[in-house]
Amino acid sequence: MAALASGPSMSPSASAAAESDAANSGTLEEVVVTATRREERLQDVPISVTAFSQEKLDSQGLKNIDDLSRLSPGLTFQRNGTGSSADYNDEGSDINIRGIDSTAGTSTTGVYVDDTPIQTRHLNFGAVNPFPQLFDLDRVEVLRGPQGTQFGAGAEGGVVRFISPEPNLHKSAGYLRGDVAQTKNGDVSYEGGAAFGAPIIEDRLAFRVSASYRRDGGWVDRVGYTLVPDPANPTTPTPVYNGITTEKNSNAWETVTARAALTWKPNDDVTVTPSVYYQHLKVADTAAYWIALSDPASTRYRNGNARKNSSNDPFTVSALKITWDVGFANFYSNTSLLARDMTSNSDYTQYLRATWTSFAQLPNTFPQTPADGGYALFHDTQRNFYQEFRLTSKDPASRFIWSGGLFYSHLKENVPELIIDPTLDAEVIAFTGGASSVCYTAQPCPGGVIANTPVYQVIDKQIAAFGELTFKVTDEFKITGGLRFSKIDYVGSVDSFGPFIGATIVAQGAGTEKPLTPKVLASWQPSRDNLVYASASKGFRPGGPNVVVGSICAPSLTPLGLTQVPGQFQSDSLWSYELGTKNTFLDHTLQVDASVYYIDWSNIQQNIYLASCGEEFTANVGHAKSQGGEIEIIYKPLQALTLDATAAYVDGKLTKTACTGSLAISNDKCGPNQYAPLGTKGDALLAAPWSLTAAAEYHFAPLANVTPYARVDFQYTTAQTLLVSFQNPNNGVSDPTIPGLPVTRNLSLRAGARFNGVDLSAYANNLTNDHPLMFAGRDIYSDAIDKLYFGRGVRPLTVGVTATYRY
Repeated sequence: MAALASGPSMSPSASAAAESDAANSGTLEEVVVTATRREERLQDVPISVTAFSQEKLDSQGLKNIDDLSRLSPGLTFQRNGTGSSADYNDEGSDINIRGIDSTAGTSTTGVYVDDTPIQTRHLNFGAVNPFPQLFDLDRVEVLRGPQGTQFGAGAEGGVVRFISPEPNLHKSAGYLRGDVAQTKNGDVSYEGGAAFGAPIIEDRLAFRVSASYRRDGGWVDRVGYTLVPDPANPTTPTPVYNGITTEKNSNAWETVTARAALTWKPNDDVTVTPSVYYQHLKVADTAAYWIALSDPASTRYRNGNARKNSSNDPFTVSALKITWDVGFANFYSNTSLLARDMTSNSDYTQYLRATWTSFAQLPNTFPQTPADGGYALFHDTQRNFYQEFRLTSKDPASRFIWSGGLFYSHLKENVPELIIDPTLDAEVIAFTGGASSVCYTAQPCPGGVIANTPVYQVIDKQIAAFGELTFKVTDEFKITGGLRFSKIDYVGSVDSFGPFIGATIVAQGAGTEKPLTPKVLASWQPSRDNLVYASASKGFRPGGPNVVVGSICAPSLTPLGLTQVPGQFQSDSLWSYELGTKNTFLDHTLQVDASVYYIDWSNIQQNIYLASCGEEFTANVGHAKSQGGEIEIIYKPLQALTLDATAAYVDGKLTKTACTGSLAISNDKCGPNQYAPLGTKGDALLAAPWSLTAAAEYHFAPLANVTPYARVDFQYTTAQTLLVSFQNPNNGVSDPTIPGLPVTRNLSLRAGARFNGVDLSAYANNLTNDHPLMFAGRDIYSDAIDKLYFGRGVRPLTVGVTATYRY
């Protein structure tokens, strides 16, 4: 399925005025994308794609990846900073397409700024994916299904591409956006940004620059509490809000972006475009709240953390793109570097006490001081270099259409961690009556340093050759074959010590993968308005090293039949089979796009959380299938009215049981000599079963040169009632008390006027103030030790005004 008029994309050469004219005409506008690395009309692309232009991002009020995911059928996005695979920071997230989900290893979804991937490996709790802010973009493309031939490893489930506008060699262009909004029981949000570009030398040299600042106001208070004893279990008292607010609306975000690009055309055949994109995200505190202290129905969100969970995340993407018409083909080169230095400070007060003593040992006095608890310092450093050469045929009418190229990458990521707690040792001694302590002779902890991991690093090197050939059997019927061969080498290193680890660990692991990722596709296009296609394609992720865990983790390893974690985990891969159709009817006023798919996923990489110590390792957990489909219907019954409805269905389950001890795979259940499973046949993959959207935009009769309009958007997802592996009590590592994905509803209204390139509007997002519990978690999966649950919801009702100007 492809989302078109509701989220259109314009080619880089198309103007905003052209889109405005199309919107006011009686037909649906055509959309141009580069999903296949060629400029093509979206209705001609035999891939399931959703595309959003900057104009549609603005009209629907989309500012970030959280907003974008709600309108992208088949895309699931979740803020999971309080999960067992995260660092408590609100930047932590999980993204998947069509249920292909894993928080372990490399990402299952490719995230690109232009042609540069920016996703991370999940090496440690502090490794989180960055996402670009939705400002000054030409378009965003969401490609569903594996894109292994064109995009390689890391695009196993699909790709999300953030594509920037290029400098225009022929005319100047500008874009301004301002926004101010108020969140219910929260703080003010505001934004300002500008972009401008113009020729320096007509037809030969041009530039484009942009900059923006956005502050997303918080709505979660950091508060004081008292502990009310539980007679049934003295170690898990109930926290109760004591009326003291340490910091109101503490979870604000600030985002700064800047981009500069230059296009030089020394002759008619060569174009050179250097560019730099910079983004700096500051998260003041987490939006996760303590469920016991909060009342979401009354829009009261509170956490009792002793410290802020903050992060500072600057990254830069520097690129040099060269295109060259070499006569028989077009040559393309892209050289790019991702430089990222994310730091975060996580409150570990509750986690350390749940691990070593009990929840009852939490600080219970306010105002708190730095000595009241523990914290962890993370630093995610990435230095990723990419080089791609590509050669593509020029004539789209030729019987043979082909492309091929070479790809090289060198990725270096290190995620060190330092855990400090000045008072924990004394509390453990008091709690045990002196029978045990955190610090002891063999592993002292001066200054409260109880764990130090200065090196947690993986270096990935990859070289790949790829090609794709389309043969036109007839003018209507085409067959496409593609293949990518890669050689991937990775080396992982760890240096970790301290009493929390229980031993000094210096380890290294390495591996080599040589995957083949083929694709076969057949398409039939009897007319410009109708396309039917069928495809089979393979996706792949490389394996990686595991890090030895400390002796404190033994109570969690023993039930799994392990004395230590495996030295490394293997690659996983999948095959996706898709049937799709794209059709336009009624003189281009009705469009129906649909697709169905079946995915077979093998040797799945998943994180295994060790609840007794809070550490984790990665294992290959079972096999799975995911099947479903998407449909979008866009109808323009009147020149002034556009209607859009989408539906997506995802049914993903494990088809085999993963048994521990030998980490073997079983077709049904674990044998008598094996331990509890890591994942059980029938366990669900993370995804809302049904995702539905509906939208309508109406343009009123113009008054002078002013066109008033009104827009409504509604999104709805059904609850996931089947258990995922970590909820299933039959598995060796599980917490059945954690709820699954909830029912969600989001109603947004917008009304405004457009005139002379200006769009001035007022809006209300989450109009019904829906408050679903999108994610919940706790540190230790034991009611006798830890009943402190964290929750993460959505931004409450927000009203505001937006003004944009483009020419």
